[in-house]
Amino acid sequence: MSAHKTLCYESSIESKEEMYGTAPRAGVWFLLEYRGHWSGKAYKDGKIPKSVKSFLNKELKAISNSRLQLIKKHKNPDKQLKFYLAVSDESDPRLYEFSLNSYEDLLSLNIKKILKSKKHISNEKIFIICTNGEYDRCCGKFGMPVYLDIAGGKYGPQTWEANHIGGHRFASTFVCLPHGLVYGRVRDGKNAEQLMKQYEEGKVKIESYRGRSCQTSEVQAAEYYLRKETGIPGISELIFKSSKKSDKKFNIKFLSQSDNKTHRVKIKQDKNAVKVIKSCGEKDSSIPQYVLLDYKVD
Repeated sequence: MSAHKTLCYESSIESKEEMYGTAPRAGVWFLLEYRGHWSGKAYKDGKIPKSVKSFLNKELKAISNSRLQLIKKHKNPDKQLKFYLAVSDESDPRLYEFSLNSYEDLLSLNIKKILKSKKHISNEKIFIICTNGEYDRCCGKFGMPVYLDIAGGKYGPQTWEANHIGGHRFASTFVCLPHGLVYGRVRDGKNAEQLMKQYEEGKVKIESYRGRSCQTSEVQAAEYYLRKETGIPGISELIFKSSKKSDKKFNIKFLSQSDNKTHRVKIKQDKNAVKVIKSCGEKDSSIPQYVLLDYKVD
């Protein structure tokens, strides 16, 4: 099939591309409800007041490793708009929740101060699923059906549609917040609900796991291999300690909380491992993959 006819999810599967190490980087997620039409550039084109966009852009620049997602629900009778701040920190993940009468309410928020406080914290866990088919066909093809499957079930109140998350060739792709666990190739609501249930139980399922957004791609890959080698499912059981690069190889250490053991993972990156169409309609690109070289525990 020619590149313009091949969907990016097909290219990814045919090339046998692995997903681990591909989660988008974000330590702080800004999640803003927007009920209008989503174009391929949903935030840029959205009818959010210019003063609010300017405020949000300024805050995003001021807070390192942050990103903005627009969110919405298929049916939402609530008159107020939701705004969340999700901090995907390993040791202190937390979710701040706000109800807005208008977008201008955001202008009164001191976001840096809020992120250091215990006010506005929600005990809820939420899920965002990329459904923006106008950005990439695969997100509409897989993301929307999965979202609609979930919307009427147990996790419907906690689940939101989202604009471009990244990695649409892995559609449907979704994020568990506040921890920032990113999953991909979830093709039905039942499977998604199983992942959500495990998340609420404090567990990671590595079969669909792309990584944790607060970590670099190599640390995400190392965590995947560590969990695969040990079978450790607990989200909070493993704490990243250090990463050293030498001769194109990474030596990465994790500490397991329950027994205080140090796990050492050695991986290398093959920068031209597979050829993949990253987005529908594009040409092939070289995509790196990570290979496990050694694993030790002491």
